[in-house]
Amino acid sequence: MKDRALLNILTVIGIGGSIFFLLRKRADLKDWFLIYLIKTLVSTLIDGPVIKRKYLQYPVRYFPKLFDSNIVFLYILFPLSCVMYNQFTYKMSLLKSFLSVFLFSGPMTLLENWMEKNTGLVEYNKGWNGVFTFSVLSFTFLLVKGCIEFIRFLDNNFGMREEVQ
Repeated sequence: MKDRALLNILTVIGIGGSIFFLLRKRADLKDWFLIYLIKTLVSTLIDGPVIKRKYLQYPVRYFPKLFDSNIVFLYILFPLSCVMYNQFTYKMSLLKSFLSVFLFSGPMTLLENWMEKNTGLVEYNKGWNGVFTFSVLSFTFLLVKGCIEFIRFLDNNFGMREEVQ
């Protein structure tokens, strides 16, 4: 399969998945959008220096003159997977949430490793490997989970609530 075709397929899957998973539980819609945006911010902050130092490169990507990173991975697929992780772990205990992160970062790491070996979409350099990808993904999932839990805590304890009369 040509790299551009695979990128197009991943884009369609990502956009379709975003619509489905962001609108899945409408009562928590603001949480899902917040998670999506926080994950995008965290990924941008981490991915930028990694790409600038050429540890990780995306040779085939949309808008190569504007972006060094792959916007499909960075702004669609990774944030979507974080929303899915948070929906999956929404009512779980801390330990189960922690252990569940590997159900999401593991397959994503395997997919990225496969793409690095079989396509021109991802290129590892300077010792970068799947262990770094797995660690970064797991860390960002847990960081975003912690952020949204903190936001929920603040909202429940200090947020604006209607007074019952």
